[in-house]
Amino acid sequence: MHATRRTLLGAAAGLALAAPAMAQAPFPSRPIRFVVPFAPAGGSDIVARLLVEELAPRLGQPLIVENRPGQAASVGAAHVAQQPPDGYTILICTPGVQMTNPFLYSNLPYDAERGFTPIVHIAQLPNILVVHPSVPAQNVAEFIAHLRANPDRLSFSSTGPGSSSHLAMELFMSMSGTRMTHVPYRSSGQALIDLTAGRVQATLDSFAAMIPAVRAGQLRLLGISTERALEDHPEIPPIAATLPGYEGTTLLYMVGPAGMPAPVVARLNGAFNEVLRLPRIRERFREMGMAASGGTPEELAQVIAEGRAKWRGVIERAGVKLD
Repeated sequence: MHATRRTLLGAAAGLALAAPAMAQAPFPSRPIRFVVPFAPAGGSDIVARLLVEELAPRLGQPLIVENRPGQAASVGAAHVAQQPPDGYTILICTPGVQMTNPFLYSNLPYDAERGFTPIVHIAQLPNILVVHPSVPAQNVAEFIAHLRANPDRLSFSSTGPGSSSHLAMELFMSMSGTRMTHVPYRSSGQALIDLTAGRVQATLDSFAAMIPAVRAGQLRLLGISTERALEDHPEIPPIAATLPGYEGTTLLYMVGPAGMPAPVVARLNGAFNEVLRLPRIRERFREMGMAASGGTPEELAQVIAEGRAKWRGVIERAGVKLD
């Protein structure tokens, strides 16, 4: 009996000594879940699957892409916010998760401001301002002049109320003192049918979605939503050259649950930055109309804070509410 008790006590002591060693196992020591809060085959999903191929060998563990779509990315965001902050569940975000949803919806199932740990800025996805050839404008200045002379006579498409394409145009109208009628669609592809037919006259939608129609001569390209011209497309003038300070670009970035340890964040940030510098990744992004970003978690936190302030103002001025 006494021998058995001594054996049990010895085993317990051994476990107690082993516990710190187990807790200090290097990160990562098991697969990482990469949550995409949208359906498969969308832009965020494609980027996530592109990145995991390069991240897995650098982190020494598989990264499993898990799609959790619903409620404008809120389902996936809420799921990640509720996970342990150990780095094994991370979320790819668009501005909706933290920058616009808090002001579009009254009750979110997560804390958009304090519920996440910034990891890294992945990419910028510029929107381009295009018009149907029937619109008598060859550049942004002429388009603004035409709109001012014809308030509410033209319409613009978006991929839905509160979407990036909707809010980018609301910002454009606010800064230019113009008015158009908003016509929401379920996707860029659906909007493109009416745009090329002239039933809708303009949009500020993603480069990747709109540039084929521009190259086919079905739409006229007036400007791009980045503050400066893109290196790969210096021929496209920024809208900001006519409207100083205008910027209506979609972002992709990575976060985890709030309270992630700094060494874990640093490990993930370093791996992402290494991948984002790869020429093959940058070229693939370029083909998709995106520009690779990277940087520190602190820089991303600043981007998120500035985006929240900016888009809150746009949403409130436009009176957009989705519930």
